[in-house]
Amino acid sequence: MLRWLRLSCAALVIERAAPLNPLRRLLRRPPPVTDQIYESWSVDVEAYERADPRVTLQESPGAGTGVFAAQDLKEGSTATEYVGLLAECPDTRSGDLALYQSYYGENWRKYCQRYEIGLTGARVADAVGRAKGGSVVAGSLKTTCNVDEDLDACVTRAGEGEYVLLGKVERATVDEGVAQLINDHSTIRAPSHLTPSEGSLRPSDVDGFVLKDPAWPYPPVAVDGAALRRATQEYVSNIESSTNCALVQATIGSSGLFAPRIFAVCTRDIKKGEELRLTYGAEWWLAQLRRAALAQVVSCAPSPRRAAALEAMIRAVEDVSVDARDAQAAACARAGCMPRAFVQPLERMAPLDELLADDSWQKILLAEEFLGAECVVDEIYADAFQPTLK
Repeated sequence: MLRWLRLSCAALVIERAAPLNPLRRLLRRPPPVTDQIYESWSVDVEAYERADPRVTLQESPGAGTGVFAAQDLKEGSTATEYVGLLAECPDTRSGDLALYQSYYGENWRKYCQRYEIGLTGARVADAVGRAKGGSVVAGSLKTTCNVDEDLDACVTRAGEGEYVLLGKVERATVDEGVAQLINDHSTIRAPSHLTPSEGSLRPSDVDGFVLKDPAWPYPPVAVDGAALRRATQEYVSNIESSTNCALVQATIGSSGLFAPRIFAVCTRDIKKGEELRLTYGAEWWLAQLRRAALAQVVSCAPSPRRAAALEAMIRAVEDVSVDARDAQAAACARAGCMPRAFVQPLERMAPLDELLADDSWQKILLAEEFLGAECVVDEIYADAFQPTLK
């Protein structure tokens, strides 16, 4: 009797575990995630340049200046251009800093790594015109087309180069293009409901982790590992519902090559007066937090206990960036706001004792980059970071 009962149970389990028929399996399978929506966007440069400005600049609550629709904008229409300084990608980090300094002047530290796009574009100087409000570093676009030469043939002959585009922030106008001023759909915020004694920090406690200056109008970002993970998940969950435009690179004729020009394209209908919202990516916010923590280590001579807490936070930021990648890439694909390949986790930094060794060239560059960072004297509850890193 006992043996029969066991056999019956085994048969029942086998019956329940039997595979679905192939058609049912196909119907139950979730649709594949692709970049089809993003790849459907295109830029009509000529139509955009003939039109009056389609956006206006206004104050955005809690986020400084924002870009708003000056008229009803249809899905797929081009709203404005991302303008600034176009230059060949520097070969070294010191070259990066020199480029920031040459373009942004004495305020370069405010904008360093905040308004920067890397792109591949044709080396032809006159292909698809030149951005009204932009400038080009001499020698970056080296080829001109012959008078009687077909544009596609010229572009193919010239090939493509790797460039960096630094967004124009001060004195930007809608006539020139202001896509570089479009705000993110949301932020990664600091926790506000727990006290330090409960293992997290209030926004009023995190000033030491945020580079404070008038050009940083955003709320403070999350600071401990667990809260950072929750805040990042919330950011990703808002991508589909809150993003309404994407940055799209113009193409040249039928050559298939890209022009070194970037535009904001509407990913859905936008009503007059509505604010345009991009997705910067969680890694953008995480990079700002990591830079703020690194600035404290480099510039403020923290105690060993505080330095350990700062490095622990840097590692938590990097871990969260890796964990968020897949969910964020899928959300961006569904929203059509960014190709999945653009969602990349932060590259892990070298150990800080190695990075900041007395004979390290990185230390010299970091000291220059973070010169003048505000230093705090209070302990920032170093132990609060340790239990929540994983």
